[in-house]
Amino acid sequence: MPVQIGIIDQDPIRLVTPLLDDRAVSRHMIFIGVANQRPMFEKLEVVLAKRDIKSEFFEIPNVSNTAKIKSCVMELAKRLKEEGDTIKFNASCGLRHRLLSVYEVVRSFDWPIFVVEPNTDRLSWLYPDGQIDAQVQDHITINDYLTIFGAEAEFPTEEDMIHIDDVLLGVCEKWASHALELGPGLATLNFLATTCRKEQKLDVELSTKQQGYRELNILLEDLVQANLADYANGVLTFHSEKARRFSNGEWLEALVHAHVKQIQAELSTLQDCSLNVQVSRKIGEKEIRNELDVATVANNKLHIIECKTKGMRDDGDDTLYKLDTFAIC
Repeated sequence: MPVQIGIIDQDPIRLVTPLLDDRAVSRHMIFIGVANQRPMFEKLEVVLAKRDIKSEFFEIPNVSNTAKIKSCVMELAKRLKEEGDTIKFNASCGLRHRLLSVYEVVRSFDWPIFVVEPNTDRLSWLYPDGQIDAQVQDHITINDYLTIFGAEAEFPTEEDMIHIDDVLLGVCEKWASHALELGPGLATLNFLATTCRKEQKLDVELSTKQQGYRELNILLEDLVQANLADYANGVLTFHSEKARRFSNGEWLEALVHAHVKQIQAELSTLQDCSLNVQVSRKIGEKEIRNELDVATVANNKLHIIECKTKGMRDDGDDTLYKLDTFAIC
């Protein structure tokens, strides 16, 4: 059975993506790592097991002494040679002293070596000469990405999602393109929709002052015309919980998601896209929960789009912290 070997590091995605390529023949991956990298291996194993790819963890000593590392890896290499498997070394990941140590052992056995370039996602052969480079196919998903980095993801059901038809798309684009002008109205609408959420109802009475806001009245007229709400005698009544969520800022998330889906239809390297992904991770004994407004994988890289319909003067740092706490997993 063809076997690939590679070294685990903090970003092991490029060890996985070549295995998911339809042209790959390897159905067995050996991950080389130190003892404290076993939890990362277990997450990689989960992702590959879904594709019927066998995973194995080979532990090396957590030392800077390259002679000890090479001696350990040599035992693995001898075992693989005895088993008669076809071996390829994915040299895309790993701390330099570990990478060079494994490289020397692999070269001594005359096994092929390749690397996936991080920016272009192109697979290039280091050895032997004459092999043809190739673009790695785009098959890793958002869920795969989150699993590898220690997160559990919950994706919205079709019933939960706000689907944008042509009417709603027109409303979203109008609000987005006139955001500066409509800003005060959007803030008030967001407040009113939040009030409904907190009070667990779909209607809210506007104050006399709020009823006089020109920008808010423009938005309310749009909601009524789109059949999302009724507005009469100073009372705003949403037609459904989805309509309330739409008015509570999800209109922007839905707009961004709709545009990403349009791009996906034209761009094959944009391989996965989802709206409102609920993410939970454990750091020690503490569970951290986040929502990813719009998440997409393009060219085997995860991209997160955070959508905010309110001013960032006070809350910008919180948003950056939210994204940072996800990134450092």
